[in-house]
Amino acid sequence: MEYESFRKRSYYIQLIRNFFIKKGYVEVDTPVLTPFVIPESGIEIFKTSYISPVNFEQKELYLLPSPEIMMKKLLASEPGNIFQIAKSFRNGEQISSLHNPEFTMLEWYTMDFDYIDSVSVIQEFLRYLLKESGRSLDVKYGNTLIDFKAPFTKISMHDAFKDFAGIDLNALLDPDSGEKAIAGILTERNLNLAWNSENSTWEVKFNTIFLSLVEPKLPKNKPVILMDYPSGIPTLAKTAENPLYSERWELYISGIEIANCYTEETDYSAVEKFFLRETDQKKHSAVPVQSDYPFPEIFKKNFPKCSGVALGIERLLMILLNKKSIRGVIPFLFF
Repeated sequence: MEYESFRKRSYYIQLIRNFFIKKGYVEVDTPVLTPFVIPESGIEIFKTSYISPVNFEQKELYLLPSPEIMMKKLLASEPGNIFQIAKSFRNGEQISSLHNPEFTMLEWYTMDFDYIDSVSVIQEFLRYLLKESGRSLDVKYGNTLIDFKAPFTKISMHDAFKDFAGIDLNALLDPDSGEKAIAGILTERNLNLAWNSENSTWEVKFNTIFLSLVEPKLPKNKPVILMDYPSGIPTLAKTAENPLYSERWELYISGIEIANCYTEETDYSAVEKFFLRETDQKKHSAVPVQSDYPFPEIFKKNFPKCSGVALGIERLLMILLNKKSIRGVIPFLFF
C-alpha cells in the first residue's frame, strides 16, 4: 500500500468519525473476540481457543464477522444513537478485489428510525465525505463518472429482477411453487453450476440468479439503493407489510455492494426463531459455532425501535481513491 493511500485512509476515517459525532452519535468500542456469535448460515467464522493458565482447559472463542451482536447488547441496556469502526473477520471466502479475511466495518444504529429513514443518513454521510475533503459530488471511478448528488437511485428488488432479468420475483418467492420456478430459471439461463446441486439451499440458488443476472446490470453512474430484499434470506431485519419481503436495503456504488441496512427486528419470538433455525444450519458448516442462546432474551424487554447500517470501509475507500481493489487501501496483506 502506497504511503499516500495510507494517509488518505486515515484522513477519511477521521471524517467518518467527525460526521457521526457532529450528529450526536456516541462512538462505542466492543469486543471482536467472544464466546458466542449470531449464527448465520451464509457466513463462516474464525475460531480460536483461550487456554487457562491454571488448569490448561480450553474455551472456544470466535472472531466476530461484525460488531452487531455486541452493539445490540449495548442498545438493549442503554438505547441511543451509536456507531463503531470495527475490525471484522470472515472465513471461507475467496480472497479477491472485494474480499479479505480481515476488514474494517462501519456500523451505526439510529433510534426511532426505519430503513426508509436510514436512506437519508447514508446520502448525507457520503456527500459529507466528499464536501469536507474538497471534492466534487461527481466522482470518477475507473471509466465511470458517479453522480453523488441526492437523491440516489432507489429500486426495489422486485423491479430490479423484472427490469434487468425479465423475471417475476414474486414467482420465485411463492411458498408453493417458488422452488420449481427457481429451478426453471437456473436451467433456462444455464446457471446450473456445480455447487448449485439439488442439496443447495433456496438462498444459494436465489443468490446465483441475483449475482449472475441482476447485480451486473445495476446502474453504475449513480449510487443505487436496492430496496426490499426477500424475507426468505434469513436476517434480523423486520418483515415488511408484504411478508415475502423484509425491510432491508443494500447500497451499490458502481455495481459494488457497499452497505447493508435493516429496520431491526425487535420481536422476541422472531429473533428466537431466527436463532434456532440458523443454529441448526450451522451444524453443517465448515466451522460449527455455539450461538449465544441468552441473546434473544434482550428482545423480551422493549428492545428499541431502530435501524442499523453496516458499511465496508475498504470498499468505500477503494471507490473514493479510485483503486481497482480493496487491497490498494489495506495497510497489511498476509494472503
